[in-house]
Amino acid sequence: MAKLILSMDGLVLKEIALTKERTTIGRKPHNDIQIDNLAVTGNMPSSSPSAGTRFLEDLGSTTAP
Repeated sequence: MAKLILSMDGLVLKEIALTKERTTIGRKPHNDIQIDNLAVTGNMPSSSPSAGTRFLEDLGSTTAP
């Protein structure tokens, strides 16, 4: 099973299993995986599987909070 590993300065903060067909990631609460950090954009790329590999698709994210 695919998983997202959140780390900072070499320290693993959290491991999240990617169980859905498509998973959205970002700071805003409507995302499947919410990362509460101002360095994270509101709507980051989404993750979706293709032939056994996960791909990230940019959903128009910006670096502005």
